[in-house]
Amino acid sequence: MALDIYRKNKDNNPKKSYDEIMKDIVTDEFPLDPLELVGEKSFDDPATLQENDQLPGTDVQEFYRDATIFITGGTGFMGKMLIEKINRSCPNFKHIYLLIRNKKGMAVSERIDAIFEDRLFMRLKHERPKFYHKVSAIAGDASLPGLGISQSDRAKLAEEVNIVFHAAATIRFDEHIRTAININVLGTREIIKLAKEMTNLKACMYVSTAYANCVNAKIEEKFYNPPYDYNGVISIVSSAKDDKKLENITPSLTAGWPNTYTFTKALAEDLAKNESTGLPFGIFRPSVVISTYKEPVRGWIDNVYGPIGMIVGVGAGVLHTHHCNVSKIVDLVPVDLVVNALICAANETSKNTTTIKRTLPIFNYVSSKQNPISLERFFAAIKKYGLPNWPTINAIWYYSFIPTSNPYLYSLLFLLLHTIPGYLFDFLARITGRKPILSNIYRKMKKANSALAFFANNQWEFTDNNTASLWQNLSEADKKIFFFDIKNMSWDYYSKACAIGLRLYLVKDDLHTLKDARIKWERLHKAHILLKTVLGLVFLRVCWIVVEMLLNI
Repeated sequence: MALDIYRKNKDNNPKKSYDEIMKDIVTDEFPLDPLELVGEKSFDDPATLQENDQLPGTDVQEFYRDATIFITGGTGFMGKMLIEKINRSCPNFKHIYLLIRNKKGMAVSERIDAIFEDRLFMRLKHERPKFYHKVSAIAGDASLPGLGISQSDRAKLAEEVNIVFHAAATIRFDEHIRTAININVLGTREIIKLAKEMTNLKACMYVSTAYANCVNAKIEEKFYNPPYDYNGVISIVSSAKDDKKLENITPSLTAGWPNTYTFTKALAEDLAKNESTGLPFGIFRPSVVISTYKEPVRGWIDNVYGPIGMIVGVGAGVLHTHHCNVSKIVDLVPVDLVVNALICAANETSKNTTTIKRTLPIFNYVSSKQNPISLERFFAAIKKYGLPNWPTINAIWYYSFIPTSNPYLYSLLFLLLHTIPGYLFDFLARITGRKPILSNIYRKMKKANSALAFFANNQWEFTDNNTASLWQNLSEADKKIFFFDIKNMSWDYYSKACAIGLRLYLVKDDLHTLKDARIKWERLHKAHILLKTVLGLVFLRVCWIVVEMLLNI
């Protein structure tokens, strides 16, 4: 959405040295070094780490020693973080296989290379430069029968793999029901079938979502009644040949669930409950996953989903209103803490195979139970530390954001603050020979707002007893390496690096543009004040004219 306004800078690489750039952007007014803030200047010494690897590891590290791991969804947000963390903190694992499909003319080998080009892996490349040979791709597709894996690769996985992380999913709220069923439900079935062929399996973790059962006001770490029998839904979808007709009946099929994503996740949980018999199987449910808290760097993220997308839009001066109740508690969890909890949950799941019988362990990883924060407080903290310290050079207007939970007021604000300005700016773009983009951005925003409205205006009560026990039972050494204590996580600490993280890792503005971005931001601020003053005077004048007319009647 908001990222549509960003274009690659036409400037060549800056001629200034790094030290000269730092002199421009680290000043008395702005004393923070951005790279020091996010942690890119505090990587560990690889030689020291190599020596430490020879010593016995912690309980969790020893669980992964000599293990072969199979990961689906490795090209996604959580998947990349999981790959990075296992390589960096569980160095004695044997191998990682990633399920990767051919995409846009790129072979799987090219796609796996593309994963490691992400700045997320800078620390890993510095601290453990030889990690590449321990990660390889398995060509396949989670939406296909048998995961689209060749017989030889399937045999290799069945013989070698000890731990499975199934994170592949389509997370689009408006995904076509056929695609959502194929990936989220049937893909989970295929993973379970493959896991049953694995002769040395220690744990198989399915990454669900805390909102799979969002039709319930209270969500505990247990199974809930599914919307329908999953076999029946699979049969309806597979037998329907006309995608358009299938799309038309989707609202009645998903009645009660806000979208196909949560609907199919609920079906997948029921499938896992019924079809994972005999497996060391666990279900992990994170809530809204946001940028990193601390590692490998602070503030890393690669997508604009949820509140992070709103922050990007507001910071760029594109988003000025949103249909949401900012007083509601929003359940947000940083991705590095999520992955740490997932890694530890796999270890715990492997221990419970003889005692849990058919009660699969479920871990809700949420923040609202132990460390709640409202959307209003979250935005205020990001604004406090993010602006004007780390503005984007591509901002088109100053910060101006009026959220509302009233749908009628939202429609009016959207018209006044988005639709009309969008058409006006696009008209000016056309007559000056530039490409009009704002109207299209606002159409996408309105569609996204409709999809998010259910979550932005409601609040849930979660329980997280299993996750809390998981943390309490860790050794002190594991707590240090795999920190996920949501109760003692500081939202203030998170907020200090969130905006610069978005600038570096998501928007990817060059650091050398920061000085000009700050100057531009101040000018936009003045223009914003001037516009409000002019509009205020016009409003007062109109009111005066109306009063005069009434008095003369």
